[in-house]
Amino acid sequence: MKLEFARADVNDRVALFAAVLDSEEFCSELDRLCFSEWHWGTRQKVRARALKWHGDRCTFEIAMRTEGGWHSVIAKVYKTDRHEIFQAMAALSQAGFGTEAEFSIPQPFIYLSSLGIRLEEKVQGPSAKEIFLNGSPDEHFVAAERCGQWLGRFHRTAPPLGKVADLSEEFPRYRYWTDPVVSCGEPLASKAELLLQKLRAAIPDLRAIESCAGHGSYIPEHVIFSGWRTATIDLDEYDVGDPGRDIAWFIVSLQRLALKHLGSLHALDGVAERFLRAYASSGRRDAMVNFSFYKALECLHGAKRDVINQSPPARDWAEIMLDEGLRACSLHNYRLSIQQVGANEDSPSV
Repeated sequence: MKLEFARADVNDRVALFAAVLDSEEFCSELDRLCFSEWHWGTRQKVRARALKWHGDRCTFEIAMRTEGGWHSVIAKVYKTDRHEIFQAMAALSQAGFGTEAEFSIPQPFIYLSSLGIRLEEKVQGPSAKEIFLNGSPDEHFVAAERCGQWLGRFHRTAPPLGKVADLSEEFPRYRYWTDPVVSCGEPLASKAELLLQKLRAAIPDLRAIESCAGHGSYIPEHVIFSGWRTATIDLDEYDVGDPGRDIAWFIVSLQRLALKHLGSLHALDGVAERFLRAYASSGRRDAMVNFSFYKALECLHGAKRDVINQSPPARDWAEIMLDEGLRACSLHNYRLSIQQVGANEDSPSV
């Protein structure tokens, strides 16, 4: 039985991935899983919907109708072999982040290496992004606390898996983020170059802080509230690194939600504060040491996404992000200078 795809979802970027899902091999495997592994019965109808796509991967929701009703799973299709993500998710589930835990990840079902497809649980419920944009103030704060608690637990207890992040190796990518902004001309060009220059000069010494498990793209869109359970999805960028990076990703993502949907970069500052307090109560004590650096870096990333988007307010948004990044760099340098003064005062005089 072939899959039905929503026509609007299958654009040129999705078509290659959709073809893999529509293969006879995958459909046969789906039949087996549906009947023998998940015990949902014989599938009568199956629909696929593209949720998100990047250059090297695409995420689909697959809905199957059986005698017992409709059931959904998530399918991630990759251009290259990414079996290590499935292995990492399985290890995290065993380490206390399984479906029975308050703070969890989706259950990984299977990785089909011949097709480059991972099937995992479809976590039902609203995302933190939806709550922050549509919920009440009380709901905002509860959601922020749960997001902070999840990340704090993850940084403190998750096993360190994957590659160790190396900022010096990543700088060619940051140049790639800068170039599209520079091509827009002034005042964006000079601000982007200045921000990159300040970032290069402020690269933190990662030996000064103990690395830990990193999510890699911890943003409100990736946190799902399913009743009492808080589950975080999309571990494609998992690694080992500075805990301040995940915190910065979340805070900058909050600011960008506020800017684009609520009209002000600071409209969700109260939510951000509640998130940071919740993290502080459950996470790493040293997590904020390099936070301002990573915040500035993610502001540059946001500016790049804005100018590529090219919608009418994009240049304004990009400039706001660059200004925020420059402020974060100044704060990072100020904190470093204060730490240096303190170290000198504590050391014996010559």
